[in-house]
Amino acid sequence: MPSLLETIKARIGVETYSVLERMSEAEVALAIQMPLRDRDDHEQYYAPRFLLGKLFSECESFERVGLKILPTDIVSVLFRCKLLFAVKTELEYNQRVGGGSLFGNAATRPKWSDRTEKASVLIDRCITGLETEIRERTLLTEINSFTSADFGKPPQMFFEELFADLGLPFVCFFEGEHLIDKHKVLEPRLRSYGQTEAKDFFLAPSMGHTTFGSRDYCLWYSTMWLRTFLNLLRIAGYIHPGQVDFSLDTQMLPPSFPVFLGEYAQGTYRWDQDKEESWAKIPDGSLFRSFGYRGLSKMWLDIRSYSGVGKFILKHKTIFELLKNPWNQRNLKDIAPTLDILSSATQIPDLGAKILLIHCCLEHLFVPKGVNTENKKYIIGGMHALGPPPHLMQWFDELYRQRGEYAHRGFVLKDDVTLSLVRDSMQNVMTLLVAKLSVS
Repeated sequence: MPSLLETIKARIGVETYSVLERMSEAEVALAIQMPLRDRDDHEQYYAPRFLLGKLFSECESFERVGLKILPTDIVSVLFRCKLLFAVKTELEYNQRVGGGSLFGNAATRPKWSDRTEKASVLIDRCITGLETEIRERTLLTEINSFTSADFGKPPQMFFEELFADLGLPFVCFFEGEHLIDKHKVLEPRLRSYGQTEAKDFFLAPSMGHTTFGSRDYCLWYSTMWLRTFLNLLRIAGYIHPGQVDFSLDTQMLPPSFPVFLGEYAQGTYRWDQDKEESWAKIPDGSLFRSFGYRGLSKMWLDIRSYSGVGKFILKHKTIFELLKNPWNQRNLKDIAPTLDILSSATQIPDLGAKILLIHCCLEHLFVPKGVNTENKKYIIGGMHALGPPPHLMQWFDELYRQRGEYAHRGFVLKDDVTLSLVRDSMQNVMTLLVAKLSVS
């Protein structure tokens, strides 16, 4: 039976594998260049670079041939194995190899004593060690800033039905007696079960996505799915509000890092997401909205909003079809940035700023990179190429006029007409996004 390394080489080809080897050798060179002590004579430890953004085509190749690991998994193993033979002492190796992880896979991390093996044998063994961490995992993201009424269908039931209609492996965990029953199934033989224990186990309230693969594969694959769903949920909740209710206790919280179900980890707040590209941002479970009156509102999830939210997400199921290989360029260049901008537009208090962001979505979809003039012509030309209904051209004229009003006067009228324009604009941008994806 061929080893995992032999399987990888056979499926992706020698050329793709050589890219990973060169990437690992470049990482070794950088680690070797690092001084072992800083200017204050303290020990330094090398931090390997985040390389996923440099390996999109390789990620797409891995997914296409059914390898449930990431190219960065291979690069990391190659880096550690090659570094082992490039240093002189065990202390040097420990400083240059980078810190370990609480959940690190020992089978993929060579020890100093492994220097007695041939490099090729060691690499084959450590890459084969990836097989020990390939399994099913559910990635969870906490959600907050939502509310629901005490009557009608609870959110748990609504989302479970929606996920079934989508036919996708999303899960949700809202607080309630049902959560204790789920906890008993997934973690049997505990001495006692209660709401507190169930809430801690499921990070409730939370949403999750289940997939199969290596640890990093599950993390990044499910991250893209969760981020996309939560962005669509925020946009849908803004367009179909159910109830507009401004409250003083709405919290503007940063996203918390997603965690795997069953590990009892607590996701830490991340305040640094504005420096990340859209595809690299972690799922944001903060479901607050703003309607342009300089006030924030929690999202309402009850029978007044279920129908609109459900139909909106099902209508855009095409987006999830493209996420089955999330490393493709349409996801990275069209879907992720557009949803990111629209999601931000739902949460900005100023109504005029929402209009500017929506116009930025259209520029992103239709204006070529590097073009800074006559953007309106490119947008109109792009829309005509998709053959939209005439009312979309009339809508764009009004949006462009309001954009100009805001840019030159510093405000737009915060009335129901303008609010309706913003809602319609978000829906129309989604319509144009799906139309563009269908012809790309």
